[in-house]
Amino acid sequence: MRRQREPEPQANGSLKNPPPLPPLMRGRRRLWLTGLVALGLGQAALGALSAWALVTLQSAPAGMSPILLRALLLLVLTALAIGALTVHQRVLAEKLGQDYVHQPRLTLLGDALTPGHSASLGVTVARTTNDLSGVRNWVSQGIAPLTVGVPLILGSLGTLVVLHPPLALAMAVPLVVLGLCLLVWARTALIKTRRMRRTRGRLASRIADTVTASEGILAAGGSKREPRNLREASGNLVEIAVDRAETVGTLRAGGVVASTLTTLLVAATGIYLGQSPGVTMAAMAVAGIASSPVLEIGRIVEYRQTLLAARMVLGPALAGAERPPPRAEERRRLSAQVEAPNAVADGSASVHLQPPGLTAGDAPLVAGLRDRVRLVSEDPRAPQEPLRRVLELSPGPELAAPDSVWVDGQNLRTLGPKRVRRLVGHAAAGTVFERGTVGRAPRYRRPDLDAAHDQEILDLVGLDVDSLPRGGRTPRAAAGSRWTARTGPDSHSPARCTAPRRCC
Repeated sequence: MRRQREPEPQANGSLKNPPPLPPLMRGRRRLWLTGLVALGLGQAALGALSAWALVTLQSAPAGMSPILLRALLLLVLTALAIGALTVHQRVLAEKLGQDYVHQPRLTLLGDALTPGHSASLGVTVARTTNDLSGVRNWVSQGIAPLTVGVPLILGSLGTLVVLHPPLALAMAVPLVVLGLCLLVWARTALIKTRRMRRTRGRLASRIADTVTASEGILAAGGSKREPRNLREASGNLVEIAVDRAETVGTLRAGGVVASTLTTLLVAATGIYLGQSPGVTMAAMAVAGIASSPVLEIGRIVEYRQTLLAARMVLGPALAGAERPPPRAEERRRLSAQVEAPNAVADGSASVHLQPPGLTAGDAPLVAGLRDRVRLVSEDPRAPQEPLRRVLELSPGPELAAPDSVWVDGQNLRTLGPKRVRRLVGHAAAGTVFERGTVGRAPRYRRPDLDAAHDQEILDLVGLDVDSLPRGGRTPRAAAGSRWTARTGPDSHSPARCTAPRRCC
């Protein structure tokens, strides 16, 4: 098995030997790739059929004749068949691309929901949208056209060899020259693509961070300073994108020139060799059909360079996401082996919490039924840390001692997420609500509860659902930021949506 080399950062900002992306030839994608190869061979066969029809026209007399009608009908049907195969090619290509990026997208999102995740919101959004879009474009509009185009070109060359071997040579010359030119242009395109994507990623992260910190920026009087900084970053992106466009245009122009020359050189060769008009026309038809993938070769190389640039970001990210933090896994394993404390074993304590670093060795946090525990500290974040450690929202300190977390006589570290959410709830000030409707919110943590009690919960927080445009089915806009809050425990004023009715 081939050994993967260690990644090496380069002076130009690129990454040499990045971790590989998931393999493409897996599962049903193998069937789709086989289908694309069959579509390419089918188009080549249709090209040979159209060439045969044109050759038979040589024996047709002047004017209308059965031979002419049959040949024209065959040519029309061949063109329609090629169009139908093109439609199937696009569908298979999109299936291939979407299926390939589906699992990496879920892997990155799962990593974002892992305790200790350090990537910012902007970076996560850029990876799951921009970078994965580059990968999808390469698979669906790069690999798929190549999978179809290579059999089509080879089949067309074979047809020209049957007609007259020099005609095949005339078609192959522009393709060879184009391939040599692409070896030179592709490296430049990769460097410029990598630079543009890094600049665009930094801009996306900066925009996300600026919007997230908008309240502090406004309070500090930075409403003009931050847009000015963003304007400078956006201007840099514009300059880099325009510079890259010249190289990308050269790649695409090479495909257009080579595609045009394949047909023209075949025609010129046929005339030079004194071939009959029927053979020359047939050769031109075959070269014209085969020129379609050649026309896209510049764009395919562009997508290839975009993939390589995206891989430098996604490769390390996916490798880190698929490899669970060893410290967290070891802590959970050791915590699952902790024996029940005496207070839990005899049933005198309903809750027994002893996370290392938060409680003294002989003073765990213990509570019985209906007990309320108030934690006070000069650090406003300290009282929240025990519950964060219980729910594994915080990875915990560098300690080998395991957690001792027991609720209702059960060790939480041995339970799955569904069972844990039945035992422990978390409600903190400033928590951002999940997307969904207002009616979904009361039972988000416990969807198995009876919906008949939803109104009691809504009344408890003072939310007047009847005043909403769509009642409980009203979606929350901007994670609930448009909703007013109750001012205190004695307040009975209902919460209301301050957004226009069409936006709630």
